[in-house]
Amino acid sequence: MAEANFGRIAGIAAAVVLIAGTTIFFLFRYTFSAERLYEVQTALGIEAPPPVQHILPAGFQGWAIIHYGIEGTPALAEADGILVAEYPESGRIETSTEPPENDAFLNHEYFERTGGRLTPLNRLGQIWGEYHMRISRDDEGRVFVRSSGFFVGSMAEFRASERPAAHRELPKLQRPE
Repeated sequence: MAEANFGRIAGIAAAVVLIAGTTIFFLFRYTFSAERLYEVQTALGIEAPPPVQHILPAGFQGWAIIHYGIEGTPALAEADGILVAEYPESGRIETSTEPPENDAFLNHEYFERTGGRLTPLNRLGQIWGEYHMRISRDDEGRVFVRSSGFFVGSMAEFRASERPAAHRELPKLQRPE
């Protein structure tokens, strides 16, 4: 009797793991929509940060970094509640927009702009090393920059790259004294 119950429980557990794994695989294998996730979350009454669309120039490879909350810089564009980060050739954005609270990697979508068309980038083969909200502090512990970034390219290129240091990546901002 105990063996039968154990076998039944193991079978149920295996089915749950298989269903969850398949769901996750298809979620990331095919075009994932942070916008759709946001719509579902808000419809269910779940407080969620707005999705962020990262749009890169055609053929971009390397680290793309966005520095949030920098006074005197342009705000990110917003379209239907979605923050739009359009990267220049350098792959660096400085914006006065504050970073989304409770940010998570599922809130981010990555595209390449080719002419007037946006082509989704594959998170499982083109986007690596995502980080959201790296915080840099001055010597007194005050926050002076909040950054997010990701690498675009192959896994081999990512492994060979040096992860940027947020406080050394700011061409316009001087580190506080």
